[in-house]
Amino acid sequence: MVPHSLTSFVIIMSKISIIIPVYNEAATCLELISRVKANPLAKEIIVVDDGSTDGSNELLSQVENITLHKHDKNRGKGAAIQTAIPHINGDIVILQDGDLEYDPQDYGALIKPIEAGEADIVFGSRWLKKKNPWSFHYVGNRLITLFSNIINQRWINDMASCYKAIPTEIFKELNLKSQGFGLEAEITAKVFRKEYKVREVPISYERRTSADGKKLRLKDGLVSAWACVRFRFFD
Repeated sequence: MVPHSLTSFVIIMSKISIIIPVYNEAATCLELISRVKANPLAKEIIVVDDGSTDGSNELLSQVENITLHKHDKNRGKGAAIQTAIPHINGDIVILQDGDLEYDPQDYGALIKPIEAGEADIVFGSRWLKKKNPWSFHYVGNRLITLFSNIINQRWINDMASCYKAIPTEIFKELNLKSQGFGLEAEITAKVFRKEYKVREVPISYERRTSADGKKLRLKDGLVSAWACVRFRFFD
């Protein structure tokens, strides 16, 4: 099988498309978008309000220089990403959560290996080259990443990280189907099945708790595990 690879094509001065799914993030979405805008890279910002009921959409509708789309009801992170895909105009897609856990200043590190022709796709790792304190969140992420590694027969450090930089041509051909938190596992399984060259880079990460609005639950880990199997073997 001939690997699908774009490493022979070096993208110079890429325009990035930042996709931000938002669901009930009124407390953080404006600050997050401000931080995204502060990154000097050429970019477009595509925000999808996924049926928020806390006033997030009203806040977002007042923000200039973003493309805003809205779901009438909550459909899931994956569905929000899929809504954004037809509106992508940049060279490289970066996925961004609507809270403040991930730092937009890491965008440069994410796209650098792609622009240099050293990788097709870049994953940001929250755990790489760091001393990480024990927590149920950390252990859960390590377990689902280990499961993904076994299923895909490839080793990565942080499958469940939000930060993934993917050239638009590749991103659109993935034909994403996951509606919810199986998205990361689907992306990972599909890029490895297609034999793209994936590199990980360390990123900043400030974990929030359920009291802060963290939405991940135990069943989301099970959804991710099933997505690993489904998109590796059956889809």
